[in-house]
Amino acid sequence: MHDRSTLRRIVPWIMPLFGLAVFVAVVERAGPSRIVAVLAQADLHELVWAPVLVIAIAMARGLRWRYVANSVGIPYGFKRATLVWTIGFFASSMTPAKAGDALRAVYLRNETGRPLGECFLTVFVDRMWDLGFVLVAGIVSALVFSRQYISIPSAPLFIAGTLVIAGAAALMTHRGAMRALLKPVFMLLTPPRYRDALSTSFHTFYDALREYAASKRRALVMAAMTLVGWALIFVLAVFIARALAIPVDASFIVLIMPIVTLVELIPFTVAGLGTRDATVVYFFSVVGVGSAQAVGFSIAYLLVGTYLTALIGLVLWIRYPIRGLAEQEAA
Repeated sequence: MHDRSTLRRIVPWIMPLFGLAVFVAVVERAGPSRIVAVLAQADLHELVWAPVLVIAIAMARGLRWRYVANSVGIPYGFKRATLVWTIGFFASSMTPAKAGDALRAVYLRNETGRPLGECFLTVFVDRMWDLGFVLVAGIVSALVFSRQYISIPSAPLFIAGTLVIAGAAALMTHRGAMRALLKPVFMLLTPPRYRDALSTSFHTFYDALREYAASKRRALVMAAMTLVGWALIFVLAVFIARALAIPVDASFIVLIMPIVTLVELIPFTVAGLGTRDATVVYFFSVVGVGSAQAVGFSIAYLLVGTYLTALIGLVLWIRYPIRGLAEQEAA
């Protein structure tokens, strides 16, 4: 038992090293000096507008999360939702598979006094819409890419894996199935004094999920908000490619980004480091773009699309720590 506990503590620290090793190998193969040259030729006048797009994306995401919270009866302001979403993005960018995004639920509970199950539901629904979009768009992109360019290696395996992820996500929405799956683990690992509270949060989550899912209008609104948010992300990717003078069409960038995003979700790296870069190198090579330009694009996209937002989230987290946001505004 002690060995298992030690292993659980060590694995989360070891896993990111895999992505780092892949990143080092990709950079070494592309040539560090050539990558620096690609980044150095960036049009700084165009990059000035990058923060505008980043802020627009954060606002679109904050607006959608606010809509989810309000839909389950949790009043939450747009400004506050955007601030806390950005803090959650910082936490997610520092953890494999973006697990740190659940921090938003803690902020929401502490600031509204609502049950943790309801608050976690808002984050869960918000993330599931993104996951659903990326899964569908990823499959479509893989099929279109294979038809217009070349067949993606192991494309059937990729699509099968995507469908498995979709099935697992759908399973998570069923209370009875999850209760049956989690009960043995729950009884084994949860101390008796915490069982009642966790059981209450579990049922509160699914009660709120059933209430949320009852409205088809909400689904249409969420679909529209999700499309707007991802459209802004794709615009940012195209913007970065043009700022670096990458010789690819905007339609090609939009085509590959859902697959690149899916690869980023692999829980062996932090923020897709390494795996994302290798994926971009492969896709760009198909249209004759060199590995140095591909890695330069991947790094610029990481810096602007992920770490610029994460930096803003870090600043907000320092200023508004957990339990501090509402108190700061009241003061």
